[in-house]
Amino acid sequence: MPITNEEVAEVVRGWCTAWHTKDIQTIVAMEARAVGFGFRPLAWRDHIVRSEEDYAQVLERFFGQMEDYSLQPEDFQTSVMGEIGLAWGVYMEKWQEKGRPPEQARVRFSKVLAKGARGWQVLLYHRDIQPFTDEGRYPRTLTMVSPTT
Repeated sequence: MPITNEEVAEVVRGWCTAWHTKDIQTIVAMEARAVGFGFRPLAWRDHIVRSEEDYAQVLERFFGQMEDYSLQPEDFQTSVMGEIGLAWGVYMEKWQEKGRPPEQARVRFSKVLAKGARGWQVLLYHRDIQPFTDEGRYPRTLTMVSPTT
């Protein structure tokens, strides 16, 4: 049976819920074979090179340094191309690292997903938190090239 936009949307909501509830088992099951960019480190991540146990430990350390953490979807779209699900949109991430003040980020994301023998897998992802103008564009102060003297 072909996958549907609503099925992909349900998977994305499940991914958001897994992060929101710190469900490491579900996160690992969905992301263990993913590659992509997060907004915290600059470098791309290749989850395939590490074992699922190692990735679970990374997540345990991440959540262990948090006093509080939440992730809530705001708005996202889905599309289906054959057996590949695509999703893109925005979620709000709020967190407080132990000993630090609370932080939050409105995160743009995109995902490429496929349904495999173990369920839905994130194949590729991208997340960023660039500032935008009221018109939804990058501020020119970020993109202007300084004249050389």
